[in-house]
Amino acid sequence: MNPEEYARMHALETNYWWFAGRRAIISTLLQDVTKPTAATPTATPTGNLRLLDIGCGTGANLPMLQSFVGGGGTVTGIDFSPLALRFARSQMGMECLSLLQGDALQLPFRDGAFDAVTMLDVLEHLSDDSQALQEVHRVLRPGGAYVWSVPAYQSLWSMHDEALHHFRRYEYHDLRALLRRSGFRIQKISFGMSLMPPLAWLWRRLILPFQPRRPAEAKRHSEGAVLPSLPPPINRALIKYLETEGRIIARRPLNFGTSLVGIARKL
Repeated sequence: MNPEEYARMHALETNYWWFAGRRAIISTLLQDVTKPTAATPTATPTGNLRLLDIGCGTGANLPMLQSFVGGGGTVTGIDFSPLALRFARSQMGMECLSLLQGDALQLPFRDGAFDAVTMLDVLEHLSDDSQALQEVHRVLRPGGAYVWSVPAYQSLWSMHDEALHHFRRYEYHDLRALLRRSGFRIQKISFGMSLMPPLAWLWRRLILPFQPRRPAEAKRHSEGAVLPSLPPPINRALIKYLETEGRIIARRPLNFGTSLVGIARKL
């Protein structure tokens, strides 16, 4: 991702509805990760969790993640970009936090080092998603949890994806198959951002066709990322909606949305 995109994301990630709403959904999923049940007897309780956030970016998710590890656990953030980590270091007042630069395709950790791994809209940025998931599987302990979010529907590919350096969007069944090939048992998978499909469709059909085309060599840069400014009341209302959506996903999966989220366990 380009430097100007990191600066913009750093400014938006704390309060912008899309980022704050995604955090609310992921927080609900992490509650399942830390709650032992008959189906997941190997869950690690809050307070002892060793959690790795791959592609931690500018660090806005780190305080939420720390709330799940407590005083006895650790949060480790890793990102390929030293610029992103420079922004993330603003969170260094947190206890039990470590940050380092590294490659998601070759993680610098021993086998079984973590109880949980999060990748929040990161997998689509990686050239080899299968290798990345094998690395996630390797660094998880047996029974450890992988929590993810990725963009859904390749048919919604647009300049927004190009601007954010995506390699792909994911179809539901293809993602399930990829996780299983990588050695995971899927605990939960759901669509998210359920308000977005009609808006994304309208954007693709009614607005993008009239945008000036860029030369092929200029395809991958930050221009074209769709993060429009919203009035504060609408921004807050969308966050509240996604908080509700997270509670729904905790009970049952949603059948549509522009994201796919879920939990998978290392066999």
